Amino acid sequence: MGRQLKKNARQAAFDILGRVFGGGAYADIILQKELNGLTVKDRPLATEIVYGILRWQIRIDFIIDAFSSIKTRKLEHGVLNSMRIGVYQLLFLSGVPSSAAVNESVNLIKSGSKGVTPSKGAAPGAKKAGFVNAVLRRIDREREAIVFPDTKTDPQRHISVVYSHPEWMIRRWTARYGIDAAARLCNANQTRPGKTVRANTVIISRDNLIKALEEAGFKVLKTVFSPDGIEVTEAPASKTLDPVDPRFYIQDEASQLIARLVCPEPGETVLDACAAPGGKTTHMAALMGNSGMILAMDKYPGRVKSIIEAAGRLQAHIIRPLAADAGRPLPFSSSPLAGVEPLQVEGRVGVRLFDAILLDAPCSGLGVLGRSPDIKIKRKEADIAALSKTQQAVIANLSSYVRKGGRMVYSVCTLEPEETDEVISAFLKTHPDFSLENASIILPPSCAPLVDKDGFLRTMPHLHNMDGFFAARLKRGG
Repeated sequence: MGRQLKKNARQAAFDILGRVFGGGAYADIILQKELNGLTVKDRPLATEIVYGILRWQIRIDFIIDAFSSIKTRKLEHGVLNSMRIGVYQLLFLSGVPSSAAVNESVNLIKSGSKGVTPSKGAAPGAKKAGFVNAVLRRIDREREAIVFPDTKTDPQRHISVVYSHPEWMIRRWTARYGIDAAARLCNANQTRPGKTVRANTVIISRDNLIKALEEAGFKVLKTVFSPDGIEVTEAPASKTLDPVDPRFYIQDEASQLIARLVCPEPGETVLDACAAPGGKTTHMAALMGNSGMILAMDKYPGRVKSIIEAAGRLQAHIIRPLAADAGRPLPFSSSPLAGVEPLQVEGRVGVRLFDAILLDAPCSGLGVLGRSPDIKIKRKEADIAALSKTQQAVIANLSSYVRKGGRMVYSVCTLEPEETDEVISAFLKTHPDFSLENASIILPPSCAPLVDKDGFLRTMPHLHNMDGFFAARLKRGG
């Protein structure tokens, strides 16, 4: 039995896309596993193809439909994904020769790759390979003839196709922001996000981390809004940021502002109710000077393990992990994680226990499409109403665990009113003992442009060059 050859970049990308489009897998998780089986040379191309197609899928499919006798909605998944890989290389990657882009897509079909059913009465995939070859070569020849929907007669369809966003998102955003702003928002979502890190001040100051990174050959800038953030603008050819370096945590600037809005004090008792993977939790620990206690909770034990890893790596010693559902009464008496010491607060259920609670609630994620483009194919408009109900239930449940005089911060990485303003409005109507605090009073003065007239923290990708976040700080009366 011969030695099994490793996949190349396009084969790996093909298999990943098959699982994302066909099975609902999460691209980042599957990609990380596949990259381990690739050569160092092939990893960047596989990543580029996967994320490029997820980012531009609607535009790519529009182009395929314009040149193919069989429309994309009727094509077999494997055939369609091989064509997407070809089109992306032809039209979006300048460094790939046209012949290589076409031939490699054809080879994916000829080989009877995963996700492609061999044609009957022919060599495996031969007829389908011929079809893919013909369509891709025509697209290559006639690329200058591609015509997108007209911006004047059908502006929403134009934005949807040109900037590759589902039409339901465009309808919502054009109604709320107008055509021009919606187009700018979509364009920002299509721009690859920069690399931003948060200095782990438990170990090192931001200034000293900047100095260390510059000495290592990185070009960096201080973030405009976060006092703890560093934007890495350029990396040396032979180096990348080490994701397990204890001196920093890779985290978008908008996300860094959430812990700042909680503003936890040394010695306080804090609940992070949906804490995984631990970025905001470890940030709060640093702001507290590792003094006090943070109960870091997540519904799934597997995700709680990521909190434990982050806390250990960043030396955040005051974090206590717990697997529990934030929408249900909190089970303080024990921890379901093997090897984790139970939290000793038995008998205190119903007591207004916490000085501060952070609820970084599950949401539609429409503020982070630039970072997670597969959300565009997973999320449906109906999800927003369902998520809003969940968010309202969770914030109501957790409010009973805030001590008098304490505070709760509600945050989501989305722009939608049902998940943002309306959740807070509904909560305040039914919880008169809580009041909204103006975020501009809590956050550093540099953040004033990010706080709206109602006192909410609201960041927008096209306005602030960061992820789209919403956060509200609520205080319980004494």
